[in-house]
Amino acid sequence: MAVETRRVPAPPAAYPTPHVPLVRRLYGLGSVFGKTVRDSRFAALATGGLLVVLVFAGGMAMSTTYGTLETRRELAALTSTLPPVLRGFYGNPVAVDTLGGFISWHYGAYLALLGGLWSILALSSTLAGEARRGSLDFMLAAPGSRRAVALEKLAGHVVALTAAMVAVAVATWLTGTVGATFPQDRIGPAAAVAFALAIGLKALVAGAVAFALAPFVGRGAAAGIAGAVMLGGYLVTSYRHVVPAFDGLANLSWFGWTYDHLPLAGRYEWAGVGLLALAVAALLVVGIEAFTRRDVAVTDGLRMAGLPRATLGLGGPARRAFGDLLPGTLAWGIGLAVYGVIMAASARIFSDELARSSALAAAVRSLVPGVDVTTTAGFLQYAFIDLGLILVGLAAATLVGTRSSDETAGRLELLLATPMSRVRWALASGTALYTAIAVVVACLAVALAGGVASAGDDPVRAAAGTVVLVLYGAALAGVGIAVGGCLGPAFAAPTVAALAIATFLVDLLAPLLDLPSWVADLSLSAHLGQPMIGTWDVPGMLACACIAVGGLVVGAWGLWRRDVRG
Repeated sequence: MAVETRRVPAPPAAYPTPHVPLVRRLYGLGSVFGKTVRDSRFAALATGGLLVVLVFAGGMAMSTTYGTLETRRELAALTSTLPPVLRGFYGNPVAVDTLGGFISWHYGAYLALLGGLWSILALSSTLAGEARRGSLDFMLAAPGSRRAVALEKLAGHVVALTAAMVAVAVATWLTGTVGATFPQDRIGPAAAVAFALAIGLKALVAGAVAFALAPFVGRGAAAGIAGAVMLGGYLVTSYRHVVPAFDGLANLSWFGWTYDHLPLAGRYEWAGVGLLALAVAALLVVGIEAFTRRDVAVTDGLRMAGLPRATLGLGGPARRAFGDLLPGTLAWGIGLAVYGVIMAASARIFSDELARSSALAAAVRSLVPGVDVTTTAGFLQYAFIDLGLILVGLAAATLVGTRSSDETAGRLELLLATPMSRVRWALASGTALYTAIAVVVACLAVALAGGVASAGDDPVRAAAGTVVLVLYGAALAGVGIAVGGCLGPAFAAPTVAALAIATFLVDLLAPLLDLPSWVADLSLSAHLGQPMIGTWDVPGMLACACIAVGGLVVGAWGLWRRDVRG
């Protein structure tokens, strides 16, 4: 009997790709690029808005405060008589008696640092974070190369950053138009664009460092290292004329390359800007190729098999959570330790310089009433605490994001399949998070104490002053734990980062704009006293501790009531 055979049709060589409108490809869910732009819209609006407010408010305040020729001359004279260690803290003081020169000197560094922090947090997690959550596995299973995915992800952030810098350029030009008191105060469009271009490239190169490192060390460690490189470069460049040893290091920093690029003051250094652009391109190529050539699982972070059992995540949920947090903890701790050593060394140099001139010391004391900045403790209180607080806050945001990745990556579902309740996991991982923040600040305290001791001053008081940083970081993390527990893990880290930056801006803008006292009191850091000079605000410290404990309890309660999310 003959057997009937049927031929099975071969599968099509390629399945038809649905047509996606161009608008959705550029902004929406029609492409990786469009989704990245859409996901970045709130961060771009928030960062661009903050930078615009800083430029406009600072410029208008300068125009109002120094509205006469006499006050402008006094400002120029005061700037010229300040010691280099204080004058260079903000940047290169050129033409500070003009509106553009004052904005460039007094706010240029803040703009670059704030933009750089956003770029670091975004680019350190744009690929490594999704690899940790497992979402990249599905994305790479679709048609398209890994290099194309990385390029589209990167292009989405560049577009968002460019939009923020366009807003900065427009705000700078408007400030020079509306706030101009004298003809030399006017800021042309070309100068405003050149100013914003340099700020954007400085921000992007900081993020590019994190982007290049993330495939090798993970997002937490990459963010910490990139933050340390950015802040260290800013400090060594600011103090290169005071500490001769910093001169060579400043030549390796992008802040040093663009030190004389001051378009708002009429100076241009396009060679440094070009070198900065080349560094951005090289770092981004390294990050893209590392992602293309390495397995996705390799981006899970540092391998730390040589460390003791307690640091490897063995022995219970708290130790496991601490082991996951340890790479990012050490990266932030080392970065803050470098910052502490530089600030301690600068304090001694500053004190020695003021000791040579009593008139200069009196002038500096009048600039900062209530704090004797001629002493090491006073200088640290004036120049160290503000940046220290925002850095600890951003470290807390990074660590909160690492803790939240247990839920977003799906690991929490496996953990809860064991005899462990949600409340126990929430309390254990939160305790590990607070311990990690304490370790970060402990690294800073040891470095700061060593630097102060080498200068012949009291190291105990300097180290004790960092206790408020632990409480402040734990309070911010407590807010993130509460938000993540009640609303979901995706909201935890952004809430902490936004709160840290908002606190910094309130501290900066409240005295500048002469805002009511209740506005300044909204900042949690306003209730921490002056710990570096031994003045403690006990109620504020207790409030931080209560927020940390309360946030842990609320977060555990919120997770107990809702579904676990991937």
